[in-house]
Amino acid sequence: MSSVTEQQVSDYLSRRLGTPLKINKMRQTFPGLSRETLIVFTETGSGEKQDFAVRLDYPWGGSCPHPMRHEWETYSRLWGSQVPVAEPLWYDEGIEFAEGRPHMVRRLVDGSMTVPGLAEDSEAGRQLRQRVAFECAEKLALVHTVDWKALGFDGFMTVPDDPVDALRAELRLWRKRWDAGRPGPFPVIEEALCWLEETLPRETPRLSLTKGNNGLGEEIFRGEKIVAMSDWELSTLSDGVIDLAFSQGTLTLADFGQTLRHYENCVGSKVSPERLAGGAFVTWFKMIVCAVVHMAKNELDGTDDRITNLSFGLIVGKGVEQRLGHCIGRNLVDAWSSLVSDEQSSYFRAEKSK
Repeated sequence: MSSVTEQQVSDYLSRRLGTPLKINKMRQTFPGLSRETLIVFTETGSGEKQDFAVRLDYPWGGSCPHPMRHEWETYSRLWGSQVPVAEPLWYDEGIEFAEGRPHMVRRLVDGSMTVPGLAEDSEAGRQLRQRVAFECAEKLALVHTVDWKALGFDGFMTVPDDPVDALRAELRLWRKRWDAGRPGPFPVIEEALCWLEETLPRETPRLSLTKGNNGLGEEIFRGEKIVAMSDWELSTLSDGVIDLAFSQGTLTLADFGQTLRHYENCVGSKVSPERLAGGAFVTWFKMIVCAVVHMAKNELDGTDDRITNLSFGLIVGKGVEQRLGHCIGRNLVDAWSSLVSDEQSSYFRAEKSK
């Protein structure tokens, strides 16, 4: 249930845009674990349709390490670039609307988070899955090759001191968040972090803007093409492989090796198995931090009353912790290939044999 009413949203949008708006429909996106997002369909007195996405912090705050303004700054800098995003309209906080909570408003892009026919068990379905996987790879390549410095991302994001060691810099940044907010001792995680610190490769070819969470369920599709990339709350300057590791299964819709080769052709550099495995493990650790520190802990502290956050945080946290425990002391590639799907595991085995 939304924390603001249709009338409150209608009054607020009408006031900010300087014209009376009538809400025809308003719905909250699911699952909305990190922040509340409202899809608002309106029309003016003359019948002109205007649709918006209103994104707000929950009353207890966001469930990720970055403040709302971080996401707003990312949208603002990407708007008009080669990376497709919805038009950002404004950011505000500390005002009467939504009890002063940080929020941003953007235009709603016509499209869908799903692709019709994607699960079809046929040759047409297989070919569609391949095209969608390639489409995701192409859009990630756009993100990873955008000139982040010219767009001013270094004005609010941390820039790693040594670009080739970007994965280790990312790990250390998230470890600080873990140390500051974990609700208790996690000896397996601590040992796994030491193992990762020692084994991560130093071979990042370029420092890239990364999205942090992408793929089906995160982007807006029109047909089989991505017309807007959404949910930039975990964006950072790092190694692009962390996005390959957190694509909601989109890159494995078809042959994983072919999709990865397509990404390499688009981005202009190779992705070694060691680097891909390292990025995957760093991403896993980030999932633990978000789940345990920013979800389960908030409920345990009494600041977030959603039982879904507690169960999600504990299940994800403990599940990843247990799987990480089986990796400590092993070669990065061997460890990762033992955890992923047969298709990805086959890719790693083939690459290792070259």
